[in-house]
Amino acid sequence: MRNASRFLAILGVAAVVIAVVTPASANCIPAKLASTFNEQGYVYIDMGPGVTNNQVAGGWWAAGSPTNNNGTYGANEWLFVDLGGKLSMQANLGDARVNGCPAGKLVVRLSTTTANPRFLTLTAVEGAAGSTSAFDFQFGRPTASIIPSAPLPRPHVVTSGRAGGVVNLNLSLDSTAAGNQGDSAGAVTGYDIVRAAGSDPGRGAAGWTFVQTVGAAGGGAVPSVPLTADCSNPSQDQFFATRLNFADGQKSDTVSDAFRVNCNPALAEPRFNVVPKKPTGPKKNGTRQ
Repeated sequence: MRNASRFLAILGVAAVVIAVVTPASANCIPAKLASTFNEQGYVYIDMGPGVTNNQVAGGWWAAGSPTNNNGTYGANEWLFVDLGGKLSMQANLGDARVNGCPAGKLVVRLSTTTANPRFLTLTAVEGAAGSTSAFDFQFGRPTASIIPSAPLPRPHVVTSGRAGGVVNLNLSLDSTAAGNQGDSAGAVTGYDIVRAAGSDPGRGAAGWTFVQTVGAAGGGAVPSVPLTADCSNPSQDQFFATRLNFADGQKSDTVSDAFRVNCNPALAEPRFNVVPKKPTGPKKNGTRQ
């Protein structure tokens, strides 16, 4: 468990490091911090059991001004595994890789690259806590509390039917509202249905092709989404997953687990091992009846 002296030590080191590494070309001068801990307290981020900072993708942007964002400053650099295996955050908004200088309200989106992926969004208002962090995600939360993530749900197949080389589907999408641990600026606004052919390319969004967007204010559930799978090539199965949309045109960096459409309509005939039935009953004249 952390204590006040460790906090002050970390903050003191962080201040020195930022002063040294922030180049004159950086847009935030002096640099700003976005953090889950400060001299007033700390909280932890829970992205799932055993998940490390190297298994989390994501970024941040200034609400209403998405061009002010983390740029190429990766989540694995401003998240770290803390005591107890949970994650903590300290981002230097003055890093040279940051686009612009985020101000006002900061929105953070995180999602895991693991199977059974999870996601989380956070928001913080600049200067609200009066602490050393410009954007203080500990503010308003009890010290040592956990900020939970939520599952990034894959689409559910409600009905399906084949017509030649086409499979007609009807999907449902679960609510993702539990993944927003900030205010409305961090809420999911809708879902992209994405597709891959032949194999599942993994959880990174870059490996998937956009199919359609489904609106869902506040990350609400969607009971019915019609979808068509192209099975004109029966040797190439189709995979579908969900990608999250947020305000200001932002999207999740990863996608949900996928469901698979088997495009080969031919089913192998099952084979059974025939086990002879053994006769029962008393023997009569050397035979059974």
